[in-house]
Amino acid sequence: MIEHICKKCILPHGFLGVSLGSEGLCEFCTDPDHKNVNWSRTAIDQERRNQALTDWKLVVEKMQIEHEKCSYDCILGYSGGKDSTALLDYLVNDLGLTPLAVTTDTGFMTEIAKDNMKDTLAQINVDHVLIEDCISTFTKLYKWHFFNHNSKETFLARGICDYCSDLIHSIVVKEAIKQEIPYVLFGYSPAQIFRYFYEMPQEEVIEAWKPELIFDELIFDESDHKWYLNDGEINSGILPRVLLPYHVIPYREQDIIKLVESKNYIKKGHADPLLTNCNVVHAATFYDFNRYGGILYAYQYAELVRQNPESRKKWLRTLKMSAPLILENNFKRKEVNLFFSQIGVTQEEMQEHIQEQLEQDPNKKRILNIIAMFQKKRKTRQVAVLTQ
Repeated sequence: MIEHICKKCILPHGFLGVSLGSEGLCEFCTDPDHKNVNWSRTAIDQERRNQALTDWKLVVEKMQIEHEKCSYDCILGYSGGKDSTALLDYLVNDLGLTPLAVTTDTGFMTEIAKDNMKDTLAQINVDHVLIEDCISTFTKLYKWHFFNHNSKETFLARGICDYCSDLIHSIVVKEAIKQEIPYVLFGYSPAQIFRYFYEMPQEEVIEAWKPELIFDELIFDESDHKWYLNDGEINSGILPRVLLPYHVIPYREQDIIKLVESKNYIKKGHADPLLTNCNVVHAATFYDFNRYGGILYAYQYAELVRQNPESRKKWLRTLKMSAPLILENNFKRKEVNLFFSQIGVTQEEMQEHIQEQLEQDPNKKRILNIIAMFQKKRKTRQVAVLTQ
């Protein structure tokens, strides 16, 4: 199998948007500026980073000065994952601020994420708003994307995560407007610079977050529209700034995990993103591997290998072990099946839809070659370990 995988990173030949050259290297490894619709390096120069860090320090200073004059200094979009948990600790215990923790329940949060929240909020004394009435809108949004993602170039996970996060962001910003809170913070890591660096521009908040599909009356209605920013809110003049502090303050994943586990905010082993990712991500991963012979996150893992070549063995082993399980729905099987059930379809119906899309794809042969490559390399012992 190795000869069909880039000799420098872990991307397979035929993977969506990827081909290996005569030397066995993918385009990303031979050209630092290469990009495609699924992945591109986001280079932030030092001057821009310094400017953003200076701004963050001014924001913190302003929040601390105004601290006694308001109920809340900021809103934190709180997911129950390690990063938002550590950011909550930083705001409260390091900066002495009073954030309002706001969680948007999409209806597909994992039980581990909910347990993490419970354990953390038992120790950090902050107010917490859990918004659940929006679940039906998220459910409609997910079902639409799973059955209407007809692209032959982009992974389902790419589109559905963008639309989902836009709705989550909108709901949290609406809460900030209602409470007249000037700052909204999210705990995206430094590696998560797909669309925004440090600050989500207000013009994008206004123009890009509400998709045209929300006006499809056959799927969505007025009860769904209310979760997106309306003209009155946009024109109110009190839109909060939406900031991503981890893009400028020190961040090291192992330090984050050590912090949240040592303070018993998150039980040991429960900080892994694979455990706290919502069930939509698991279902989209199942869809993408069966439809395209790959997953969006492989691009990110491949970039980590380029930055640290010694990690190639680790990530290649992960790919070889997990791919067969994903293809056979033995990776997060319970969560994937629960997701399909919640959006009102069976796994068989989804498989039929995937097959219909694959049959129409001019890259079908390359996709089937990748799938066959991973299927025949499955080892019984590995399956037993990963499905426990």
